[in-house]
Amino acid sequence: MRQGPFCASTLMVTPPLKNSRLKDQQMLWAFGEDNFGGQPPMTPQTVSRPRAYSYVRFSTPEQSKGDSLRRQTEKAEKYAAEHGLILDDKVSMLDAGVSAFKGANVKVGALGDFLSLVQYGDIKPGSYLLVENVDRISRDNIIDAQMVFMGIINAGIVVVTLSNERAYSRESITRNQFEIFEIIMGFIRANDESATKAQRLRSAWHGKRLKTANQREVMTKQGPRWLRMREDRSGFDVIEDRAEIVRRIFRDTLSGIGQNQLARALNLEGVPTFESMGSGRSAGMWHSSYVSKLLRNEAVVGRFTPTRRERTHDGKQLRVPTETVEGYYPAIVDLETWEKVNAMTAGRVSYSAKGDMPTNILAGLAACPECGSKMTRLNKGNGKTKRHAYLVCVRAKTGLCKPYKAVPYGPIEAAIIEKRETFLAELPSPDETLEAEWQRLLQADEAHGDEIGKITDAIKAHGFSAALSDTLRTLEDDRAAIRARLVEVGERVTATLTNRVLQTVDKMVALLEANPIEIAPISAIMRQLFTMVEVDWPSGHLRFHWRHAAGETTRIMYAWPKEANTLVR
Repeated sequence: MRQGPFCASTLMVTPPLKNSRLKDQQMLWAFGEDNFGGQPPMTPQTVSRPRAYSYVRFSTPEQSKGDSLRRQTEKAEKYAAEHGLILDDKVSMLDAGVSAFKGANVKVGALGDFLSLVQYGDIKPGSYLLVENVDRISRDNIIDAQMVFMGIINAGIVVVTLSNERAYSRESITRNQFEIFEIIMGFIRANDESATKAQRLRSAWHGKRLKTANQREVMTKQGPRWLRMREDRSGFDVIEDRAEIVRRIFRDTLSGIGQNQLARALNLEGVPTFESMGSGRSAGMWHSSYVSKLLRNEAVVGRFTPTRRERTHDGKQLRVPTETVEGYYPAIVDLETWEKVNAMTAGRVSYSAKGDMPTNILAGLAACPECGSKMTRLNKGNGKTKRHAYLVCVRAKTGLCKPYKAVPYGPIEAAIIEKRETFLAELPSPDETLEAEWQRLLQADEAHGDEIGKITDAIKAHGFSAALSDTLRTLEDDRAAIRARLVEVGERVTATLTNRVLQTVDKMVALLEANPIEIAPISAIMRQLFTMVEVDWPSGHLRFHWRHAAGETTRIMYAWPKEANTLVR
């Protein structure tokens, strides 16, 4: 049998199955001597003997290095020889590193391929499937596991469990119905063992998280690339030259420089990427996607959110975030800067590749009063006449929003500069509903934590229970959703702190007083303060929607209605 790398499923098939209808199955054709795979031609005596197929599965690398493969293979050979079966080595099945807990060996493994061969008639009724125990077939829940087993024997296949040399077929179970209880109990034990193991792993990881939170013990070998783990695993040290690059990226973003321009500047200056530092390789290339990833990374403020793996019903693995550990890493960026940058990038606009800089102070904020879509800058004029800037609805450009209106940009910018003090005079109070939701979520998180603690204690005291395990999983999922919402609401609550908003508005007003004004930093601050600016050209007003106070707006008049309604094509 040819073995592939670990975590692979191998189904080896040799002629005469080359006309099999399994066009979509993963099959490995192995041609041996005389096209019989090294086996002698069939005789009338061998035709009458049933064929047996050995299915071997193990789920961990340690089992592949140990005795599991040899043991299962030898048992199959011994049983076939003692019971007059032909052990078919042209269709040999090996699921190495494939779990049966959630049915992965049936969905994506060699056992699934075998079942398809049975379905299409390439493996005949009366054949034998040799397995060490029923848990090799499935460790899935009892309903799905029983369906797999019944599907096999209903197709006329005899299932043999080599550990006790019991043979199960449709006929034998019909004669002795107690056999089905043996199978069901075997599946139940297998599923319980896997569920218990999974629960122990989750509990161990949870304990490790708690220990980390209390004692700051390092949980993982890998950390952010601007940190170095200490040899005694007591924590991390900052690599200052790398940390300064991260700080620069945050500073430049706050000043209004876009991610493409940032990456371009780092490349032009020859700043090495973290991957190339200390490797002896060339400096490498900075990309806007990595800049964006750094700006969103909570590790820069010291947070670490472990994840646990969970498998969905269809066999896919998901990483589910768990409880965030504050202060796990040394912070290299202050929390206020991180929150400001992420408030900006939440509504970031993509600028043109020419300069990657905003060309107007409402870039990414200006919205059409008719459909709510973004409005972008449009320059009109040619070489003989002076070029003028306008704001135009992106949907109106394609005829999806009517009427088409090109709103002169000059009066808008002039009105914002002239009436800049209005933003201070009409600064709205924080959104009290956000604070109420924040408190409600905190209470819900605490209540879920108490319930999880009670169930964990009950499992420790009384042993594993499927019902308690399901309840625990539901509570953990609910708590993860609550904490995700807490992060979202918490960022908005933080943004509502009056002093912080006031300082930001003061800074914007100061920038608007400059002559000439700098577009990029003003645009960056406006994206911190507002979610959108409605350019209400029918009335000649601008409506600024505050980020920190949902539903609150500040209105500035930029043109008389008659002038504002002059259509420009």
